[in-house]
Amino acid sequence: TILKDPSLAVHHGMVMQAVMYIFNSLGLRCVPFLKGIVPHILYTARTCGQATLREALLQQVASLSGIVRENLRPYVPDIFVVVQEFWNSKHLATVLILVQKIAAGVPADFREYVPDLVSRFLTSIDDFSSGSWMRDLSGQQEANDFERLELITKSIRALRNALGDYMH
Repeated sequence: TILKDPSLAVHHGMVMQAVMYIFNSLGLRCVPFLKGIVPHILYTARTCGQATLREALLQQVASLSGIVRENLRPYVPDIFVVVQEFWNSKHLATVLILVQKIAAGVPADFREYVPDLVSRFLTSIDDFSSGSWMRDLSGQQEANDFERLELITKSIRALRNALGDYMH
């Protein structure tokens, strides 16, 4: 397929738009086709060199999880590999939306990843509160750090029921 071929990377965004249009139209009738597309979306998101394409692919996976919900179960481990890989990137907002969609769509499978997520949340907050963000005195870096903290706290709030016993 086009998504498998790195030499066709210029077409990946258009292919994903077309696939998502079809999947949106099909609704749950797209489930039989997930095995042919989800692994390739995740692989391309992990390996592509274009941040805008990666962002779009992560958004598409989040959107797809809203369509197929529990049918995304076989791909949750691979999705969380992507979550871990891009946690400390400029894609954090989209990664957190994806996490929230997985929590809603596949709650039983999501619970397996709660300890890692709580650790990531706490590490991110600790990095902020330790003042490491102050080492760079540029206003832009400070704004980015506050934005990351806000994203994390909003996500914790949105996930509070799913985080359950881990948050007291």
